[in-house]
Amino acid sequence: MSRHDMRVRKVALLGASGLVAQRFQQRLCNHPWFELVAVYGSPRTAGRKLADLPWHLPETRPNLPSVIVESMDSILTDVKDFEIVFSALPSEIARELEKPLAAQGCYVFSNASTHRMDDDVPLVIADLNPHHLLSLRNRTETGFVACSTNCTIVPAALPLKPLWDFIGLDDVKISTEQSLSGGGIELLKTFQKTGEYPIDIPGEAEKMQEECLSLLGRAQSEGVRLANLPVDISVKRVSREYGHIVKVTATLHFEKEKEEVIEWMQNYRSRAQALKLPSAPQYPFVFVEQLIPESLPNPAIDLKAGMVVRVSNVVVSGTSITFNAWSENTIRGAAGGTVLLAELAIAEGLLGE
Repeated sequence: MSRHDMRVRKVALLGASGLVAQRFQQRLCNHPWFELVAVYGSPRTAGRKLADLPWHLPETRPNLPSVIVESMDSILTDVKDFEIVFSALPSEIARELEKPLAAQGCYVFSNASTHRMDDDVPLVIADLNPHHLLSLRNRTETGFVACSTNCTIVPAALPLKPLWDFIGLDDVKISTEQSLSGGGIELLKTFQKTGEYPIDIPGEAEKMQEECLSLLGRAQSEGVRLANLPVDISVKRVSREYGHIVKVTATLHFEKEKEEVIEWMQNYRSRAQALKLPSAPQYPFVFVEQLIPESLPNPAIDLKAGMVVRVSNVVVSGTSITFNAWSENTIRGAAGGTVLLAELAIAEGLLGE
């Protein structure tokens, strides 16, 4: 049996009504490898039909499974017939549930920030540092926690990866323009009502910096050795509803012609592409004239929708390179990236047959 003829695996979702939780629902409702059989939510949503909750995403609500949202308080004493858990939890609740679920044998794929920098939890972008996930092969326990990244580091780190690998980088500067959806549904609704939003994002630059160094770092038996790379990051929120933009300036270790740099970047592929995973785009990032796409295919139908990082305005001069990049933060930077991470773990045999 080929890897792509795998059995359908039953999954639970932690989170019912948030933007990322609904992106998970949207992408899981027609997924060929996963069947969403349980959803756990807050006291506000528990006891209600999933399909009756207010739908917040711009696309039409897909045909969701007929499930009743269960209380988050019950999951540890009521682990049901599922082996995979996707987490769209706030950090403080993730701390209470994710590792205890793994201890009960569940495979937890989390978009929460709580455990991202733990030595025993791989932090992975599936088509950037897939080898970091393989540290789980040496575990004696059944379950584990694996984390996807901060949504804003994705459009910066993915295009930097081939430069780091093949040329080397001496320093990186990143400035962000982050959309309102990155702050959650309440921020988005407040903006839609009042037009007001906070520009500052406390703690974001520090999270991005440490995650960037981990992603580009070297996996070792006792954890990841962080990349030795000066990374300076400044962040701000803007009035766009979806999609984060980063502006990147980096110093290459060697002086290169623009054509050679572009060729390294255009030829970049990773394990997610080689394995032809359901959510993996053909190219992790593409060069475009228009940074923000006019529209996306429906993510409930096309699992590759919103998964490509778009790169524009590449300038190479001596050892300096600058570029801008866009990523759909709730898809590639959150639910879609986490589902892709689970696909990679399955294809690599980390969950068994």
